Amino acid sequence: MVCGVRGVPSGVPGVFGRTNQSFPAVWLRLEVPLVSSEIDSLAEAAVASGLPLDLSTMPALWGGKMRGSGGVLSCVSSADYERANDSGHAGNLVQAHLIESLSCIGREFWDFYFLRFRGSVSESILSGVFEALEMAKQEGHIRFVGLCSEGSASATLSMWSLHDAFDAILIPRAEDVGVLGGMARQRRVGVLAPSGGDIELRSVRKADEVPG
Repeated sequence: MVCGVRGVPSGVPGVFGRTNQSFPAVWLRLEVPLVSSEIDSLAEAAVASGLPLDLSTMPALWGGKMRGSGGVLSCVSSADYERANDSGHAGNLVQAHLIESLSCIGREFWDFYFLRFRGSVSESILSGVFEALEMAKQEGHIRFVGLCSEGSASATLSMWSLHDAFDAILIPRAEDVGVLGGMARQRRVGVLAPSGGDIELRSVRKADEVPG
């Protein structure tokens, strides 16, 4: 199954945004089970599904269980850069989280690394953030740079109108897909969302919630 053009088309049928690649129409976000004994069974089922996996909830927990899986893995950045003193500090904080998260999964790269954006960040700080992301991409530590819109849709649009650096966008709230989808269409950026996007991001907490 490849990603379709439900809701917000990427521009080319079967291709996810600027990646120029096809991906399954459902990705899984692994949530921490309420019962710790179910962690291993969830991880095993997720890997066996062959679907792309988002490990943002706790890379340190899931990382060891994904080693050698060879699947598509994604992560959302921390928001530590928001407390940076200047652009250089912001870049260092982004790099620190990237290195830490990669160490957790035992890989040299994330397939998708989404910048967590909550709004109210100065252009100086964003400059350092984007410089760090571009450097990481050039060095092969990130295959595709994404944007995760955790703030208001209007704040995301404002920042996004000035920075065209993203291959995909993750929209946690389905109600924002319509607003942000217009920009996505204009910029040929793929949309990952709980519903209404090119690809569905489905949260799973138990092994029996993983598609067979």
